[in-house]
Amino acid sequence: MKKITGIVFVLCGLICVSTTVTYSQVTQASQQVETKQADVNNDGKPDVTYYSDGKYVAKVEADTNYDGKPDVIMHLKDGKLESAEADTDYNGTTDKKFTDTSEFKKWVNENNPDFDKHLNRVDWQFNSIAVRF
Repeated sequence: MKKITGIVFVLCGLICVSTTVTYSQVTQASQQVETKQADVNNDGKPDVTYYSDGKYVAKVEADTNYDGKPDVIMHLKDGKLESAEADTDYNGTTDKKFTDTSEFKKWVNENNPDFDKHLNRVDWQFNSIAVRF
């Protein structure tokens, strides 16, 4: 009888843990990501999209050649650049990667000066991102 009780207890514990993990995954997956967009060349189409983690910008996608596809992607954590990647020949494959903020800023200033204020921000809090259309 003690063996059966022990087995039932272990099975109940596994079911509870499994249910908790599943619920946690569903809750995270159902959270909606807020975005803001900017039109750099004033053609009425978004060229930069900012994705929020709830407080800060967590990801930025920029279309620097205005073909409708992002060619610069930035990943941020707590408002600080973790990494960035760029498709500099616009063939759909990343060919430049950055982990150093100053190196990325320099590259943006030299190669995409129109995007400087959109990709080299001082304040990456999501609420401070002002966009115009």
